[in-house]
Amino acid sequence: MLPFLLAGPLARIGYLDALGPALAGAELAEDLPLFAAALAYKVLGATARGWRRGEGDGEAAAAFAGLRPPVHEEELTAFARAVRPALPVLDGVLALAVCRGHDPADPLLLTGADGLLLVDARGVFPIAWAADAAALLPYWRHCGRPPVLVCDGPLPPGTLRELASADVPFLTGVRPLRGDPATRLPWRTPLWTGTAGRGPDLRLAAELPGHADRLAGLVAALVAERRAVPLARYGELERTVTLAAALGLSTIAWTLWRDRETPDPLLALDRFADLEATVRFESAAVRVRVPMGRRHADLLRGGLLADVPDVAWLGGRTLTFSGG
Repeated sequence: MLPFLLAGPLARIGYLDALGPALAGAELAEDLPLFAAALAYKVLGATARGWRRGEGDGEAAAAFAGLRPPVHEEELTAFARAVRPALPVLDGVLALAVCRGHDPADPLLLTGADGLLLVDARGVFPIAWAADAAALLPYWRHCGRPPVLVCDGPLPPGTLRELASADVPFLTGVRPLRGDPATRLPWRTPLWTGTAGRGPDLRLAAELPGHADRLAGLVAALVAERRAVPLARYGELERTVTLAAALGLSTIAWTLWRDRETPDPLLALDRFADLEATVRFESAAVRVRVPMGRRHADLLRGGLLADVPDVAWLGGRTLTFSGG
């Protein structure tokens, strides 16, 4: 069921509208279901030993993609190679949507994960994934030049220097390398700042550990534990569907729980991972029936069971939800 819940949040930011033209431009329109299958795998079971699917995950991914099971791994691997030129368009749609909704008073998070991952701190909404800090600076500027909390992770060399040279105010618990322009705060907890002459924000210093823990959990769950295309040589599709899945999970968590607890995408992953559903394919619609209960009621109140029209990988059919 959980993969189907990603469709609504992605449709609302225009991602689904961009998906069909992006793949058509790369002459891959017929392979849209493979993109959907890769996306589904990001919120299904963890891949054992980095490549082995859990029992039933293949059937669930195929149902979301509108394919007959199984989804063949060699087809996904070939698709991951061919689709690379189309992916920057999709990543750009997602980044622009999150940047537009960011409050400049709130920080961004940055962590190392096969490059650098930039995230909106409040809801752990992903923004962009790039090889180095310089490539992320346009997104930081579009977010209103907020402070950046640099979290634990294997940072590419020169990350702190690139941030400082662009006048990015940052705070980090990551020990700087020799020559990095960072000043240690005079507290017992080791924290460093690069604030370009501005004093450190004590509120952000207090919030950094919590933000870092949530981001580390997201990276572990969606990057390390779940592989969409484990046999692919190229990682662009893996990163794109990771961003899309994280955006969907973050939207669900923010919508349902921000008023009563800290919204965390892993809450959505944990609380809806075992929610079952019945899927029926019709000529004009794909109908998903969700069991009645508290989770159905929460999703319905949050508007997360609204119809999603013209789903590209379902041949333009409408995705509908009902209870029963």
